[in-house]
Amino acid sequence: MALKDSEWVPVDELTPEPVLVTGQQPSPNTATTTTSKAAQVSKYSAFNVSPKDPQYLDNPNVLFATDKDGNPMPAQKDDGGIDFKEAKEKQDLDGYFKMVTWPVTTNRDGSACTVSPEVYDPKSAGLVGINDGMSTVEKDTNISAGWTINTAFYKYDVPRPDDPTITKIENDADAGLDASGSVYTTKLEPVISGECMPSKDAARPNKVVLYGEDPNNPIVEGQGTNGDDLVKGTDTWGFRLGETVCEVDTGSKQGGSWRIQDTNKLYPSPDSGNKYSGYRRYHAWVTESVSGFGLTSYFSNIGTAYFVSGENVPDASKFSVTVPHTVNGSLPADSVVVFRGEASPVYTAWSSGSLGMTDSRMVVSMKQNAVSGWTSLLTTPANTFQRDAAVGAVPSVTDPTSGLTLDLTKTAATTWTWSLNIPADKFTGYNGDDETQTYTFQVEMVNPMNLRSGPASVERTIDMTPTTLTIDRHDVFQVAGRAYKYVDGDRKIPETKGTMVHVTWPDNTGTDVAVGSHGIWQAVPPEGMKQGDVAVQVLSDDAEGPDAQGRFLGGNQSASVSQELEFRPSTSSLPLTGGWPLSVLKILLLIALGLVGFVACLRNKQENRH
Repeated sequence: MALKDSEWVPVDELTPEPVLVTGQQPSPNTATTTTSKAAQVSKYSAFNVSPKDPQYLDNPNVLFATDKDGNPMPAQKDDGGIDFKEAKEKQDLDGYFKMVTWPVTTNRDGSACTVSPEVYDPKSAGLVGINDGMSTVEKDTNISAGWTINTAFYKYDVPRPDDPTITKIENDADAGLDASGSVYTTKLEPVISGECMPSKDAARPNKVVLYGEDPNNPIVEGQGTNGDDLVKGTDTWGFRLGETVCEVDTGSKQGGSWRIQDTNKLYPSPDSGNKYSGYRRYHAWVTESVSGFGLTSYFSNIGTAYFVSGENVPDASKFSVTVPHTVNGSLPADSVVVFRGEASPVYTAWSSGSLGMTDSRMVVSMKQNAVSGWTSLLTTPANTFQRDAAVGAVPSVTDPTSGLTLDLTKTAATTWTWSLNIPADKFTGYNGDDETQTYTFQVEMVNPMNLRSGPASVERTIDMTPTTLTIDRHDVFQVAGRAYKYVDGDRKIPETKGTMVHVTWPDNTGTDVAVGSHGIWQAVPPEGMKQGDVAVQVLSDDAEGPDAQGRFLGGNQSASVSQELEFRPSTSSLPLTGGWPLSVLKILLLIALGLVGFVACLRNKQENRH
């Protein structure tokens, strides 16, 4: 018999079935000299020789291996030798051969022994020989019942077990390793699992041993390509974390599976164990027990776990929104709403590509409060927040979907200020309702496991619609008109009550009047106003008017509208119609009173004459 894949099998090229030899004679043990002992050995011993050899013609106990037709087996040489080379190569054997005999003992009179027949006659108990259909246990039982009379080796190479593989490291998503052989996990005590080749003998299983990397002696890539590497690199094996049986698994490519938990308690000092923002590399091997040598496989692939905590909620107190406004009734070209803030991600990337996890991502979105859905503005790509970038660096990133660009400035080791320009044309749908021009801006941080922080937000009115003014009356008694906004194209809605309209008189003095109900505004010219143009304009409809020096600070500026101030009264302004100014009425009243007095005096004179 011989080993094949570390399991005993019959040698098909020599004795595929046990050969029964019946000519063995018991030795009388009467020899007293060396010569006589040699003669007894020749006469009473069995030999693997050709029965045609003249030297052994009178020996009834020949073990020459032949087929059923009496022809020598392929590995049986004519001179009695065995061609182990042919036996190994034709059957792809390991190269370890064992010759075993099972003596059948009888009483001196030739009768069968009746005591312990499995010892004296193993054949009667089925304990003779092995065949391919037997289990490993049956083979071992039969081999143990025989006598091993010799062993032989020919290019014997004990095969190592197949290397196991690491396919998963426990994380929240229960996903396998990515293309780089790593996984992000929030678990500091993850379960590492994979595939393996189980033993053919359930009683002597293959076992998987897991190692965690010692940071002071990192695992060497490709370690274990030969036995010497394994021995020389013992300090790079890492810390032994556990052992488990390779269980049969029909769903595994290798036929078996395994799982071992890193309890995070077996890392000796000074290693501090698994911790967030750190990582641990793992590899494993298989130890077999069938051969009795306890051979190990080479090491598996390396699996890396990056330990990821949750992300910090962005600081909304650092948010600001700057809104562009119209100038003389129109938005300046390329106007943008600017959203600014500060980012301090927990995870930052190495720009040099060194081992370590990628950075957290920042997600910016907004929504018009009148509707329910969020609009994505920008998501930063990997390696935006780089830990080894110099303070003062000013990188920028562009979202490929929205086309928006985020400008960054690194202000500290893990802090960046950022600014996002949002084109004004993204703020549409104003219909006169304040909710339709109120927007919420939101920022979230997403850690490398795609777990989001809580959102931080700021609400802002985005009013970029100018007021349109008309002057419907422009005389020395009153200047009046309407104020409204165009929405949805050409629909007009009255301007908000209280909006201030600035009136500039011909002498360059000014008066501010508030818009009343239905968008109507009106102003009375100062007395004695000289002739010329009167102009009206809304400087700001959101309380962001000019400062003390007259500089415009913000708000939507309307286009300026002007008319010439009229001095000829209109028909509606004739006396007693209520249209004349009060000063004119006073003069007329005095004239009337004078006439009344004059008439009274004349009447008194006439009465005195009589």
